[in-house]
Amino acid sequence: MTAYRPSVRHGLALAALLLASSIAHAEERVISLSPAEKEKLLNAAAERPRPVGDELPVNGLGRQVHGEVGMFVGTGGARGVYGSAVAPIGEKGQIAVAFENSRFGR
Repeated sequence: MTAYRPSVRHGLALAALLLASSIAHAEERVISLSPAEKEKLLNAAAERPRPVGDELPVNGLGRQVHGEVGMFVGTGGARGVYGSAVAPIGEKGQIAVAFENSRFGR
């Protein structure tokens, strides 16, 4: 008995179709602010609360490591673990790391 396996050919055709569709609908548009709008935006940004001390937020989060870990156990010996973390580097940088290890038994 042969199991159905989608071929790479189908995936490439779908990707080409999606790309062609997005290019056909893409239009270039430039949005510019008037001097009054720019001043209003700068004033609003200046009024926002600042972080306490030297801490700078990373994506709205504090400057500590954020992440997750998980695991699964299934039938027939299937098992796995995974995790990811995002950590600040310097004043404006950040690093993201992830791992995964799975065994599907039989």
